[in-house]
Amino acid sequence: MARSRKWKPAIILRRVFFFIAGSLLVGFLTVFLEAALGAYLPRHLSVSLAVGLAVAITFWLLKFLKHPPMFLKNVHPLAAGLCAGLGVHIARIWLR
Repeated sequence: MARSRKWKPAIILRRVFFFIAGSLLVGFLTVFLEAALGAYLPRHLSVSLAVGLAVAITFWLLKFLKHPPMFLKNVHPLAAGLCAGLGVHIARIWLR
């Protein structure tokens, strides 16, 4: 017997809150990590690493809080961070 989940206002607000909080955390971590890594690495590499690390850290924290992103429940945070960083690196190369 499958249980159906009803969309209650509390559930929707909680998901919206964690979506916004996760987005802000990724943004702030990316800026902070890029500034820290930018002192030691070339810019194209420091941006890619900063995005990848920020995504991995944010997903790890969201999974720790039992609120992973809806479509990424079974994805390891390091895999998501690696894919995000690689995507940014490829986009930066192609957009030159």
